[in-house]
Amino acid sequence: MNRPHIWHRECPPTWPAWAREWAASDGSLTRRLMGLQQGFDVERVFQGAGRVTGLDADMLGLPVGRKVKARRVRLQVGTNASKRAVVLAQTLMAVNGPVCDWPFWRGLGSRSLGSVLFSDPGVERGPLYFAKLPASTPWVRGLLKSGTPAPEFYARCAQYRRGQGTTPLWVFEVFLPALQDLKSGTLE
Repeated sequence: MNRPHIWHRECPPTWPAWAREWAASDGSLTRRLMGLQQGFDVERVFQGAGRVTGLDADMLGLPVGRKVKARRVRLQVGTNASKRAVVLAQTLMAVNGPVCDWPFWRGLGSRSLGSVLFSDPGVERGPLYFAKLPASTPWVRGLLKSGTPAPEFYARCAQYRRGQGTTPLWVFEVFLPALQDLKSGTLE
């Protein structure tokens, strides 16, 4: 099956300013969200064995259906009743990769992956890629809560590596419309 390549190296200038501001930023998304000082939480929805889908296969360079380790979370801003999801994230890693490449994987729980990756000097993030993902994307659909009306979402992904020859982690992030209402956070 020939799938259209939807991931692009440059953040499209046609995206709204709020989406470009969040998606094209360098550094840790976790730190930016924490910098809003409105409360921050990671809701782990799934962590375990998964399979590569059509939209992910192009970026991963793996065949559709290949087994991977997967983690899916909602990044939320607010406290208690005001808590709302602002980012959906999926992390994928080839199953045949050595566990020692990412020793924290099993014990990550509800900790933010970004807080671990950006505090490890041995981790390098590759270039960012950008796409508009349809709401029907399986992992996105599985993380969406009711009342998030949008046919598609602004997204980015990047590959993370620890050293040479290691199994990469691929992190996919979807920016929900709720981010429009928040000012960009920074910890300076």
